[in-house]
This record gives sequence, structure tokens and C-alpha cells, in this order.
Amino acid sequence: MAGRLTRSVIEPANPVLNASRNANLPHVPGIRIGDYLFLSGMGPIDPATGERRHGPIADQVRTTLGNVKHMLESAGSSLERVVRVHVVLADIGDVAEMDRVYREFFPVDPPARTVWSMQLRFGNGCEIECVALAP
Repeated sequence: MAGRLTRSVIEPANPVLNASRNANLPHVPGIRIGDYLFLSGMGPIDPATGERRHGPIADQVRTTLGNVKHMLESAGSSLERVVRVHVVLADIGDVAEMDRVYREFFPVDPPARTVWSMQLRFGNGCEIECVALAP
């Protein structure tokens, strides 16, 4: 069919960060379709050990955004190409601290973003997903 967009799975260059496969979850880390990358929600996975980091929320957000950056770069993109971010916090009281760390990754003209709170699996304090422009 002419004009049909090709859908392909994005895999992290560091296989330790493929939490969906490592935990046998029913999703992939990300999908590329056309000019867009859609990353699944990522949590604070230590890129060296694959273990969850359940420390202070600032550390969890920093680790998670570092993992998002790695996934985007694995697909040839970057944080500068992110157009939409969705942040889920286990405790909505952590928004100010999350914002402080978020500004380290998106210091100027940040992407559109939604933040909300709900109980998260595996004891995570945050989960972050995004949409970015493909290379």
C-alpha cells in the first residue's frame, strides 16, 4: 500500500535498559513510525546494573531522564528533538523536586508536558515517556 508508514521497534544500545524485555512486560521500549519516536514509560533503572534505583526522587528522575536520553540517542535522536513528555510521579508532592531536575535536561524551551500522580509498579517514584522527532 503506497504511503503506508513503516513501524519499527527502538532498542536501547545498552541492553540492560530494556526493562520491558528484562521484566517480561507486554510492550517494547519504543516505536518509530514515520518522523516520530514514541518511547514507552521508563523508570529509574541503573544503566550499569539493571537494578531499580529507589533513592530520593531527584536521583530517580535524573536516572530516568538519563535513560530517556540514552533511548533517544540509540534511535539517532536527542533530547533536543523531544516534543512531548508525560511524567507520572508516585507522590504529587515531588513535583517541585522533579521540576528542578527536569530543567537540567530541558533548560530552554522545554517540550509540552503533563505531570500527574498515581501508584506506580515496582516501587518506582517516577515514570517518564515521550514523543520525539526521528532523525
